[in-house]
Amino acid sequence: MQSISHYDQNAERFVSQYESLTFEHVHPALLDLLPPPGATILDVGAGSGRDAAWFAANGYDVVAVEPSEGMRMLARRHHPSPRIHWVADSLPDLAQVRRLGLTFDLILLSAVWMHVPPAARQRALRKLATLLSPNGRIAISLRIGPPDADRAMYEVTLPELTAMAQQFGLRLVRTDDSPDRLGRPGISWITAILGLPDDGLGALPLLRHLILNDGKSSTYKIALLRILARIADTAAGAARHEAESVVLPMGLVALFWLRMYKPLIEGGLPQMPPNRAGNAPGFVTDNFTALRPLRPVDLRAGMDFHGDAARHLHASLWEISRLIREMPVKYLRWPASDENIFHIRHQRRTSTPTSVRIDDPFLWSFGEFHVPLPIWDALRHYNVWVEPVLVAEWVRLMESYAGQLGPTISRTAYSLLAWADPERDTRFARAAVERLRSQGKAVYCIWSGQRLKEDYDIDHCFPFAAWPCGDAWNLMPASKRINSEKSNRLVTHTALEQASARITEWWEEAFLSAGSDARHRFFFEAEQTLPMPDPAASPADLIDAMKMQRIRLARDQGLRPWEPAASKGRLVLAPGFS
Repeated sequence: MQSISHYDQNAERFVSQYESLTFEHVHPALLDLLPPPGATILDVGAGSGRDAAWFAANGYDVVAVEPSEGMRMLARRHHPSPRIHWVADSLPDLAQVRRLGLTFDLILLSAVWMHVPPAARQRALRKLATLLSPNGRIAISLRIGPPDADRAMYEVTLPELTAMAQQFGLRLVRTDDSPDRLGRPGISWITAILGLPDDGLGALPLLRHLILNDGKSSTYKIALLRILARIADTAAGAARHEAESVVLPMGLVALFWLRMYKPLIEGGLPQMPPNRAGNAPGFVTDNFTALRPLRPVDLRAGMDFHGDAARHLHASLWEISRLIREMPVKYLRWPASDENIFHIRHQRRTSTPTSVRIDDPFLWSFGEFHVPLPIWDALRHYNVWVEPVLVAEWVRLMESYAGQLGPTISRTAYSLLAWADPERDTRFARAAVERLRSQGKAVYCIWSGQRLKEDYDIDHCFPFAAWPCGDAWNLMPASKRINSEKSNRLVTHTALEQASARITEWWEEAFLSAGSDARHRFFFEAEQTLPMPDPAASPADLIDAMKMQRIRLARDQGLRPWEPAASKGRLVLAPGFS
């Protein structure tokens, strides 16, 4: 783009210009509307990093978006704050920002909107609205005056912006007029501050309607919505983001369906009214029944199956995919419309394999499942509200299908509907520790840097009790004292930043150097659970994704923060694992 090229070529001049002004001087209208410290800020078109650095210095977590490589490089050099996460991205799509899986309490576009072509503005504002937290704010400064042709600018007006904002449930909270702070003749600025009530796009009311009011002849609709909620909460990294939707591998949707229904079918709980033919769900075939020896938790990313188990799993997922397409997807429609909410792009069925690894190529081989962006965002960010409602409705349906026996199955139903989280198993990481020691290598506490003796713990970096994840990347060697002190608290950004070199060296020694299969499985697990870039390039990408997930856990679950004493004062450095 012309504007990005111009900023690259003149980065030094623009950075000097922007750094000559202070945040308070440029944004006085924002000062009394800022969220409390600890909130998450999106700075789109962050330029020299001046505003991002001010937010970081005042206790905010900042995602700073800047498409110009020259500007980003200088900004990082001027403002090396660990609270600023830099992203190479741009409007109208902000595709890399969407992959982070965050919403923001404040979105700032300072001297950016005039660079967005008029034809792309509606799409850009819609994307910003979907990234905004409930009760959040979008602050957009509008450049009034003749456009600068060298920087690909376009005319902007407040009426155009406010009319467009209304389409996405945004309201104008405040405007502020100001002269050009650089003293350029004929130029002035209007700051427009927009607000968003509830989730802004009506997804929560729609979900409530689908869960509680929509007609149901089986549990299939509720099952599909809960599956999407579980994927959004625990496997969002598997998603591919497009302009208007999130695309999931159809095999993953079918796999979660199998995991969710397996205990219910084996427990004999009815999934449709007794007058339905045979009262047996259409996906319960010989292939489904043959998988009885498998536990639901065995049906997860990275697992290998051979022989009959592989053949029955492959065939059952195809049968489930077909039923999802022909039943719940066909009948889940927008209110007062015949238009389907979800869409499936199916693949031609492949030959039955004799061995299966549940990985990306396998899951995508069944096709694509498209989820509208507002629904995906609502499921992801409000899952703590949505899922209990889904479970309660599912139980209510099974009780109604059981007739007089209904009231007696409630406790069993809730028990069998509990999601089968991975077991709290640290043996894989412990085996790596012992292997390193047998090779004469020292192992260090990730958090303190002290060499570990015989008595040590394997810590879940993100507490298992709050977010059950037993993936290798989340397992860290730690001293017993520090692991006990950390308990179920969430590591701070500072502690994660200071431990990042030790973490990446632990990964390399323990897992990544153990062969191509182990390396592939390590990154595949991470890509399923974390907002990783596509494609993942290095352990450094994983550290960045962990920082974003840490922010999400802090926001969505309100976990208490923790950092080791060394992070608060003198840091004990480790010489490495060799």
